[in-house]
Amino acid sequence: MIMNTRRLIVTLGILAFTAMLLAVSAIVYAASEQINLAASSVPQMVAPETPPPPPMYLSTARPQAQPAALSSTLSYYFISGNTFTPGGAVAYSRQVTGCVNQMPQGIPFSAPVHLPQGSQVVSITLYTYDSVSTTTTSTAYFILNDGKGFGGYTVSAKSPSNTSGYRQTNSTENNPITIDNQNYNYLVEWRKDLGTPDSTLLSLCGVRVAYYAPLSAGLYLPVITK
Repeated sequence: MIMNTRRLIVTLGILAFTAMLLAVSAIVYAASEQINLAASSVPQMVAPETPPPPPMYLSTARPQAQPAALSSTLSYYFISGNTFTPGGAVAYSRQVTGCVNQMPQGIPFSAPVHLPQGSQVVSITLYTYDSVSTTTTSTAYFILNDGKGFGGYTVSAKSPSNTSGYRQTNSTENNPITIDNQNYNYLVEWRKDLGTPDSTLLSLCGVRVAYYAPLSAGLYLPVITK
């Protein structure tokens, strides 16, 4: 009788200890799931020298602001290469000619664009320089962003490979965009393309934005060199 009682006590003790272990395991598992969930919801930091993906192309199917009556003559907004700033703590060189070079491949350089409300941007021209003929290429993008996660580019221009000296390349997309300063900001971004041998002397010398200005009085913007 005493032996059976002892066995029962031991068995109950083992069951109680096992239940406690299971409870602790469940608590630890739930805590780890909460930690993983919290970690997944935090934006992942990327090293400054890590190239971000290129911007997304925005087609003409997106909604736009109602265009104003426009001038029949193109206006131009020119941004000098040495006013572009890099998207990260990377080394690069500013040249006395107004160009920048010796930056890593894939790192975006950008400059803001300020145009009159209702203007229509139709194309961009990329100005580059390379002292030698290489296969390295680069691309400039005209980008819009609403500050709430939506953005992309409407037109782009790519510098050609296997050429040297000063070069200018026009965008080819037929994708006009009406400037809506109330809901969007605008910029030009340039980067040396990944996937090709790197020419450190491929230089960004400028980007010119071509647009039709609105006919409203006082809203014309003259040619600007930054």
